[in-house]
Amino acid sequence: MKIFLANYRYFISGGPERYLFNITEALSERGHEVIPFSIHYSKNQSTPYSQYFVEPLGTRDEVTFRQQRFYAKTLWRTITRLFYSKDVEKAITLLVSETQPQVAYVLHYLRKLSPSLLVGLKKSGIPIVVRLSDYAMICPQAHCLRDDLPCNLCVKGDLRHSIVHKCIQKSRAASALNALATWYHQYRHFFDLIDVFVVTNQFMYKMMINAGFQESRLRCIPTFTDIEKFKPDKKINRKYITYVGRLENIKGVHVLIDALSLLHSKRPDLNIETKIFGAGEESYRDYLIKKVQQTGIEKVVHFVGEVNSDDIANLLRKSFLSVVPSLWYENLPNSILESYASGVPVLASDIGSLQDCIINGETGYLFRTGDAESLANYLEYCFDHQDKTNTMGYKAREVVKQVYSSQKHIMELEYLFHEAVDN
Repeated sequence: MKIFLANYRYFISGGPERYLFNITEALSERGHEVIPFSIHYSKNQSTPYSQYFVEPLGTRDEVTFRQQRFYAKTLWRTITRLFYSKDVEKAITLLVSETQPQVAYVLHYLRKLSPSLLVGLKKSGIPIVVRLSDYAMICPQAHCLRDDLPCNLCVKGDLRHSIVHKCIQKSRAASALNALATWYHQYRHFFDLIDVFVVTNQFMYKMMINAGFQESRLRCIPTFTDIEKFKPDKKINRKYITYVGRLENIKGVHVLIDALSLLHSKRPDLNIETKIFGAGEESYRDYLIKKVQQTGIEKVVHFVGEVNSDDIANLLRKSFLSVVPSLWYENLPNSILESYASGVPVLASDIGSLQDCIINGETGYLFRTGDAESLANYLEYCFDHQDKTNTMGYKAREVVKQVYSSQKHIMELEYLFHEAVDN
């Protein structure tokens, strides 16, 4: 089968892009031809289909809105991509006419590619499956988070709340512009062009139903991980705690730092080493480093930086515990599944989708969201009960093999693609 696969980045930036390349490899191994579509960025991985990619909002080195220098051309392109982009529709039409895909699998597209992508596909008669990597369909800010606390004010469709609270770029003007674009999309029924939404967890499934989406248009297909690449090594003496993910406030890494500081003061005998893997917002990283230095734990907390998946696999094999201290609902993070596959139990915030994938007391523990003391108590317990913690690691490995294997994911996805084509 020829599968059109769209995402607004074609380089690894976070979980959605890791999924993009993982699913491309898995589908290709099954004999499918994957046809990517994205935006031209300097960081992009090489592909012969890049000739069809569209230009970014700014320069090819400017990936995020914060990096953009707002010249007239950039501002115009930003606004058109927010509402409707003729150049994206034109590029889609050309790509589809020359490659003839049978189904479209769309990841991130809002704001950077616009719903014109959906129109271009539908005009060409291509069924559309959209995989949701965040909550952008029901929340203008995409994370259902305001002032570091969960917020569901816009879930039912009243976007005026986002303007009042300046949810986009902390700007009332930007929030109003975003709301106008969404109202325009709804008025034009662009989202009705989507045949099926794929969600990765039951929490998001219920959120979409609560927002008014028809259950018949939703499919829950959990993310997968490579259980051969990520696997335990029983010969290794596991020593340290691991955080793997982007460094940004919503990920709650500061909560982990605070918990480690509390534990160091209470139980210096544990001398727990922690390795933090990932890149992200430079200002937030600087804030974390300063916090580590101020609390006197710089000898046991190490910022490793950005690493590739092979390095992550090797590092997780040596990890005793993995921590996911997120402040937002999350969307079944790769770091949890990769930890499970590596035989590493996970301590995670008791919020959103994290509650669905942590079997409390069996594959890890759920601590109170944003509560450093709660996390510190679980860290202490796990190090004081290492046999119990190791048993949870074995259980986690079994769970990932049964529920989150690539084979199970691909079979469900293939069935959905064939169903979409047949209908």
